[in-house]
Amino acid sequence: MILLTVLVLPAGVAQAASIGFAVDDGFRAVPTTNADPALTIGSAMTRLNATWVRVDVRWNAIASRQPSNARLAKDAAYDWSSVDTAVAAARAVSTTPPQILFSIGGTPDWARSDGGAGGTPGDPAWAPRRSAFQNFVAAVAARYAKAESGPYGNVAAAFEIWPNPNSAAGLRPQRDAGRLIAPGLYKALLKAATTELRKVTQVPIATGGLARTDPANTADTPSITFLKAMARTRVQADAIGVRLQPPGGVEGPADAGNLALSDPNGIIANVDAYFPNQGKGIWETGYALSGAADPAVQDAGVAAFLGAALNARFGPSIWNNLVDTAGAPGYGLSTTASPLTPKQAWTTWTTILPPPA
Repeated sequence: MILLTVLVLPAGVAQAASIGFAVDDGFRAVPTTNADPALTIGSAMTRLNATWVRVDVRWNAIASRQPSNARLAKDAAYDWSSVDTAVAAARAVSTTPPQILFSIGGTPDWARSDGGAGGTPGDPAWAPRRSAFQNFVAAVAARYAKAESGPYGNVAAAFEIWPNPNSAAGLRPQRDAGRLIAPGLYKALLKAATTELRKVTQVPIATGGLARTDPANTADTPSITFLKAMARTRVQADAIGVRLQPPGGVEGPADAGNLALSDPNGIIANVDAYFPNQGKGIWETGYALSGAADPAVQDAGVAAFLGAALNARFGPSIWNNLVDTAGAPGYGLSTTASPLTPKQAWTTWTTILPPPA
């Protein structure tokens, strides 16, 4: 049996946590207004103290063919519909829409730095040409971060650049002839993105969330190893991102070399060790545990997630799934699209973080 420790919170701390959800198929499928007496996305966000959403900006899906003018958001090769739909869903949640974290990543085949030689077509993890990525971020910034750029201008509250850069499923190659090179590749991508974003906005920019890796998988780079290497390359960012869902699907102490959400003070200690005297914030940009087989597993994940989110050093903390979907059948806090049906994990969440009065 997994015992759930209920946090006793001082007055006002519930409102201080920056909690959110990813805008996925389940989020978009449920009514957003509170006119429906059934539980809606809007009322669910309020009851769960959620004030953020994450919108994924997948370059490979938006620009499957090479633009003529990649810096121009209106180039005919760009298809922004997936992002626009997610932004519209987020903005329709209530009269006070949540803040939007844009997560940018994914290489289209035409932009790969290896010219397609390093792996199968359609693999978005391969490192892109820096100039191509920088041009794409310029288009993203023009569309979503400039105040005068149309209906979705000036909606970005923060950015995450290239999630899971320490995973071979997130960024390749990790190594060249046994030498770790991914942190250097990542630094170039982050610098390119920051250069363009800072031309139009001063909102915070976080590193791509570091994954918690499986010790048996030597293709990936453990999160602490990658964090140390990022510091060595003098990566510049406002915050350090983490995506620490455990590979085994059960939250608990991490193995050597890895960060674990169950130990937020350990995460802070590692960040401060490699980025000393900077007091960098830490963002949990994506996390969830399945409760399909055992609700206690998801309860433990909720407890770890909220325990970290309530730490003063943690910024936006995104639980991936508010509603179970076909692609993530046991990861949401509720089931069915309409009306929402809260699960046991929902009760766990609202016990640790009571709804606002």
